[in-house]
Amino acid sequence: MDALVAAGAAATRAAAGDVGPLRVVLVPTAAARHRPELAAATGRRAFEAAAARAGLLVEVGVASVLDGRSAADPGNVTRLETAHVIHLPGGDPDLLPAVLRGTPAWAAILRAYAAGACVAGASAGAMALAERLWTRDGPVAGLGLVPGVAVLPHFDPGRAAAWRSVVDPDGRLTWLGLEERTLVIGRPGGTWTVAGAGRAHVIDPGAASPALSAVAGEVLSLA
Repeated sequence: MDALVAAGAAATRAAAGDVGPLRVVLVPTAAARHRPELAAATGRRAFEAAAARAGLLVEVGVASVLDGRSAADPGNVTRLETAHVIHLPGGDPDLLPAVLRGTPAWAAILRAYAAGACVAGASAGAMALAERLWTRDGPVAGLGLVPGVAVLPHFDPGRAAAWRSVVDPDGRLTWLGLEERTLVIGRPGGTWTVAGAGRAHVIDPGAASPALSAVAGEVLSLA
């Protein structure tokens, strides 16, 4: 969370005339079948602690986008399009594309992103932001914020091979494997900086093993 808070603070400084606390919005869509309020509460505590460590004021809100109706809710749309950091916690990966795609909430996220906001996800949230993702019912198209990429959270080489055979049998995609408590920060077409406690692994299209593994502070490419 420290790296996301720093990225959000940079977005705040870059926005002309934008003053006040860092605005973080949690979107617990992937937890809709379970306890989305718990996912939101956990995220709130984590961001508030990270902001305190950085000496920043933070305002953590929740856009409870759990179905089609809430994805069109004007309050959720406003919260999302004015955020500096939008975070999608983990849960069931199939729910994020199914609930968000083509909705006013997703359009608001894209507007915030175009304005410089940091859009991030944990576990299922990270998977859904890519081009394709694994689900228990088979592969589905992701939200495509990071095209040409599939994300493997909780990285394990054996699971990487199994998921790739299902999601990407033609070997078209670059795979990003993230170990526990590890993330990358960047934008498509540029470089990505690793943050957190573990390693990030890049598996080139059609390859069987990572071409690159990087630790916090190191830079990698997903081209």
